[in-house]
Amino acid sequence: MTDFLIVHEVGQSAWFWNKVWGSVTAPDEHPPKLSNPKYSSQFYLLNLPGHGDDEKGDTGEVRLDECVQAITRAVERRGMRNLVIVGHGVGGMIVLQAVPLLPEPPLRLALIAGVIPEQNRNPLSQLPGSVRRRFSKGLSLGKLSGNDLRLSRSFIARYLCNGIEEKEVTKALGFFGPLPFRMLQSNVDLPLSEIPCPISYVILDRDRLLPPTHQVAMARMLPQVDILHLDSCHQASLHKPVEMGQLLLDLPV
Repeated sequence: MTDFLIVHEVGQSAWFWNKVWGSVTAPDEHPPKLSNPKYSSQFYLLNLPGHGDDEKGDTGEVRLDECVQAITRAVERRGMRNLVIVGHGVGGMIVLQAVPLLPEPPLRLALIAGVIPEQNRNPLSQLPGSVRRRFSKGLSLGKLSGNDLRLSRSFIARYLCNGIEEKEVTKALGFFGPLPFRMLQSNVDLPLSEIPCPISYVILDRDRLLPPTHQVAMARMLPQVDILHLDSCHQASLHKPVEMGQLLLDLPV
């Protein structure tokens, strides 16, 4: 059986993957056939530091190394084996940093519209100019005021949840948390040549936060990469949860 570890987008939480979890773990037959090779033994939704249950901490100051350690600890504590690690958005950058540190290489790494900064650049540098300017303005205001930086309803609806029914977007709004602006503005040097496993990069074809052309350019920076497509906005785990779950289960391992 295959274990899955899911790393959410920053400013979000494990909650955003609940529908995918349900589609993957709910058996087609009752009782389930445990010998089914498509049945996941663990499908673990990780909350990054400063996110989800830990949102009351100082999310803005969360560092990349804290998030990397959360991943390596989760793998060790849960005894995860035959592992597929999934990273969404900036979560993709985090798992790329974590994978070489694991005691045992994963079977595969899956990046869902994963953000991959160029050498010694920060995650925000990979966003389109218009989106980056909106982020940068908010980051500056957050620093001056000392308040948490959160995405506005209009930004979420336009750039993350385009194509999702309005009532579903409204249900999700309360689960969007503060952003780790220190991490978003910190330059990184990802160990792309040291990734010890095959990689699948999933292009989200309706993504406005990170348009498909940007995703393709970043995917081509990766070694051993297979490029897949999903007809979804950036928030694919809400927009197409069943399709996302099936895509993950169908990954070659």
